[in-house]
Amino acid sequence: MKKNVQRFESITSLRAIACICIVCYHFYCLYIDDAGLSRELEPWYPYAKYFFEYSKNAVEMFFLISGFLTAWNYREKTPTLSFGSYFKRHYGKLIGASAVVNLWAWGNIALMNNIGIQAAQTPVTPLRLLLSVLMVNTGWFTSYSQTALPINTTMWYIDLLLLCYLLYFAVRKIGKNRIVYLCLCAGMLVLGWICLEHTPKQPFLWSFNGRAYAPFFLGVLLCEFQASASDAVKRYVTWVWSGFVAVFFVIHMILGFERVFGPFGTIKYVRYFEFVAAPGILLAALNLRPIRAMLSCRPLCWIGGLSAAVYYVHNNVMQDYWIINKLTGEHIDLLSPVAFLLIVASMIPFALLYQAIEGQLRKSLRKESITR
Repeated sequence: MKKNVQRFESITSLRAIACICIVCYHFYCLYIDDAGLSRELEPWYPYAKYFFEYSKNAVEMFFLISGFLTAWNYREKTPTLSFGSYFKRHYGKLIGASAVVNLWAWGNIALMNNIGIQAAQTPVTPLRLLLSVLMVNTGWFTSYSQTALPINTTMWYIDLLLLCYLLYFAVRKIGKNRIVYLCLCAGMLVLGWICLEHTPKQPFLWSFNGRAYAPFFLGVLLCEFQASASDAVKRYVTWVWSGFVAVFFVIHMILGFERVFGPFGTIKYVRYFEFVAAPGILLAALNLRPIRAMLSCRPLCWIGGLSAAVYYVHNNVMQDYWIINKLTGEHIDLLSPVAFLLIVASMIPFALLYQAIEGQLRKSLRKESITR
């Protein structure tokens, strides 16, 4: 039991690292790329060049970890768990906080449009706002051309994570036989691979959905491997896999990512991270003692526990700074390292507030289930 606790702490630290990567990437998008500015204006350029620009796919690590932990928590429970109970646990606790975050983003967009900030936002429609608040968007049943991304663009992750939770419940209920269950999970993995080739106008099959299905259900399969393989097999597979990732990473750094993968953000790059890098990193955090020791840093674990909330609110906080700077005459150099650290630090109070709202909803749901 103690070993599992230590391993899950290392996963929490991985979430912290993934969250830091995503915040840096969205900072790059909002303040540099969307604004049409030179990459050389990034904080700590050129030392942090790859970190800011190539951290995009750290979101795959979130999906991978969520799939792993969901399978671990429900391996024995799901066959006897009612849909209502499962749905409330994964949806009910998020709905209040989702409404707050998306309405906050809607207010930011309206204000930015009024004061002349050219943010990369599509028009806000009642349908799009409603779907964003309800976390039902990004290709569930409507096309991208009808709804685009959620109002708060980072919430696409929550939308699709909720969809993956529901798909997992269906797969677990249908796959009562272990072989059938594993085949269904593998089928979802293949579907995710296929989706990466699809255009945004194909509901349920477009590329953003593939970025959820593939790592989430790969995490489910890794959970089955972790639960059933012997310690010796787990160590051997992990050393080989993580060594392969490390060698490839060094080669990519030497040759340059663009030379290996082509233009930034291509499907080739996404697939590499989803199917090669992220699983190797997760296995290393679970099974290699030196990696677990490196990830046992308490501050990192604390950030990891807050990472989901930081992910939800960070885009809005960065927009707020953009708005404040515009309203005060643009006297703040938002691209300086000091401003960057200030912006990141400002996310913590909002994340704690988000977590408090979610925690209260979780408690009320728990009390309701106990009463029944």
